[in-house]
Amino acid sequence: MRPIGQKRGLAPVIGTGALSAACGVGLLTTSGWLITRASQRPPVLSLGIAIGAVQAFSLGRGLARYVERIGVHRLSLRLLGKLRLRLFDVAVPLVPGAIGGNGTGGLLSGFVSGTEAVAEGYARATTAAVDVSASIVLGTAVAALMSPVLGVVLLGGALAVVAVAAALARWGRPVEQRAAAQRAELANAVVAAVRSAPELIAYGRQDLVEQALEQVRRRDAAASARRALAGGLARSATILAAGGAVVAVVGTGLAATDAHRLSGVMLAVVVFAALAVMDQCANLPGVFAANNAARAASARLRDLEGLEPAVREPERDLSAGAGPGSAELAGAETAAPGGTLILQGVSLSVGNGERVALVGPSGSGKTSAVHALLHFVACRRGQARLGGVDVSTMTREGIATLAGWVPEETHVFAASVAGNLRLARPSATGPECLAALDRVGLGPWSDGLPGGLATRLGAGGLPMSAGEQQRLGLARALLAGPSVLLLDEPTAHLDRATGDRVLQELLDAAGERSVLVVSHDQAISQHVDSVVALDGGRVARVSPGGRPGRSQRLAGTVAPGPSGC
Repeated sequence: MRPIGQKRGLAPVIGTGALSAACGVGLLTTSGWLITRASQRPPVLSLGIAIGAVQAFSLGRGLARYVERIGVHRLSLRLLGKLRLRLFDVAVPLVPGAIGGNGTGGLLSGFVSGTEAVAEGYARATTAAVDVSASIVLGTAVAALMSPVLGVVLLGGALAVVAVAAALARWGRPVEQRAAAQRAELANAVVAAVRSAPELIAYGRQDLVEQALEQVRRRDAAASARRALAGGLARSATILAAGGAVVAVVGTGLAATDAHRLSGVMLAVVVFAALAVMDQCANLPGVFAANNAARAASARLRDLEGLEPAVREPERDLSAGAGPGSAELAGAETAAPGGTLILQGVSLSVGNGERVALVGPSGSGKTSAVHALLHFVACRRGQARLGGVDVSTMTREGIATLAGWVPEETHVFAASVAGNLRLARPSATGPECLAALDRVGLGPWSDGLPGGLATRLGAGGLPMSAGEQQRLGLARALLAGPSVLLLDEPTAHLDRATGDRVLQELLDAAGERSVLVVSHDQAISQHVDSVVALDGGRVARVSPGGRPGRSQRLAGTVAPGPSGC
């Protein structure tokens, strides 16, 4: 993932970086002249200009460095924001199941440490290139003014130090790549441990998590140790090379002094110029290490970019031509990322204002049918339609205006009650949010909230039961105003009596909207107009429901799959 579009704000960073390097060289060379000249006890007034120059260079260097750092931080934060937005745009089409081997932890690591490494590497490389280049040019110019030979020696030494640091950075690149891979593996292991912890603790087998995490931690620690060793060797070798370059300059300068081609005061100026140049070059190992980390993180982000999304949005959204309140699958066939068929020619229809139940055992394809209607997965054959329009011709925003989805486990965000509801419709007013809660049976609950709609939910907020979360999800869907509701296992966490009551309340709250209810419970038939049973990704049975006061749907209105069932 290569950072692009960062020209804005780069010019001030380059300018202030060059000014800071120039002030650094000027400060050391002037200080060197002042120290050696003062040792000769000249009149104090003859040192006035040099004293003023030292003060000016000192203040200028600090001010330029401060402005440069501000510019670097602004550049890094701007780039970090763009990278995370770009990665989010990449991740959205991969939901719900195309992330593959990168795992949720790997994706989270990419959002946090990966993007930070890329932004930091880009910023540090930019500023280091300016600082080192400006220092080498100015330091070499100062040395060349004193003696062309000294200029050549200083330039050669500086380039040698840069070459040593670059070579060692190339040598350490695979080490950094392995360390990045181990960090992603550790993130995946932590996410898996958190998800599985309740079950393992319930069975007293948390030792399994501890063992798995310990193995990953050891591999991560070993990779980090190799990374630290490579960085230490690079820094040591670079410092030795820089010291050798300074010794070479001193030796050449002493020879010139002995030959009376250079005064002792000017020799000090050249040596201090060399020290200023090598001071900048000594920072190169850290810069190259950050660049290696950025390369490794960028490679992992490119792997995410290279994943093929399960579906692609159309260039034009045709959802405006959809009619109200209908959803259907017509010979729909879908497959898992590995190619295994899930839905095999499934056909079903939910008419305007109707209630249809989709039942079957786990793994029969119920949730996949909902995902096909939401265009989370594409139909290899057949069609999924909302309002008579193929969902493959709609954008996600268009589908959201027609269908509201209440998943099996409604996610409650770490935000206020109003914030959780306005996820569906940001313009919803307070009374509208309260009305939506009241329609799903959460009126008494909302009346008892300590802070009203401003009460925080989710992590660190007010806890909610599974039933309350499900009702909150339905209130969110109702607030969005779709004409079709897709309820995925709305009573999965409830007992039979409570489940029947809650389901009836949810369906009553849906009003005249069309509803497709996914459930493994066959007893749901009393609440709906018709029941479609799936088995092995095929329609196994179609039967009328027992919903009172509605015309019963006949089996012939829902076409069976190619199995002939």
